[in-house]
Amino acid sequence: MRHLKYVLAAHGRLGCAMLEATAMILGISVYQKAACVDLQEGESLENFYDKLSSIVDGDTVIVTDLFGGTPSRAALMLLQEARVKAVVTGLNMPMLLEMLMNDEGVNNLPEFLQRVRQAAREGVRVFAGSDLAELPDRSVQKAEKGILQRFLRR
Repeated sequence: MRHLKYVLAAHGRLGCAMLEATAMILGISVYQKAACVDLQEGESLENFYDKLSSIVDGDTVIVTDLFGGTPSRAALMLLQEARVKAVVTGLNMPMLLEMLMNDEGVNNLPEFLQRVRQAAREGVRVFAGSDLAELPDRSVQKAEKGILQRFLRR
């Protein structure tokens, strides 16, 4: 399989901001395999579809912020037309890191996307004040360091 490319399609400036933040975290240029298209306020589905359509090819995975919104509807239209490999909704940073760091030589796209989905789910944590009391000292810093080391090893 050829290398995948990603397009982040989101409301406002979210997609491009996520891509910029990913580049900051990884310390590498993610722009070689990822691009962004942001939906402007008041922009029509047709206009957004045209913008998105102009930058995708058959090896593209489109990642959107919200299922059912204009970006995901335009992306799903492209998927129906078989112009992209896949559409993933619910953009978050763990998902994006998994995609960009671990997609070398993907031979099984459904399996890869399942790992992406798992990373997205595992990246969501909820802590309330009493939950923090149960954490050992410095565990938050250790967890952050461990996550970054895991991604950098790959």
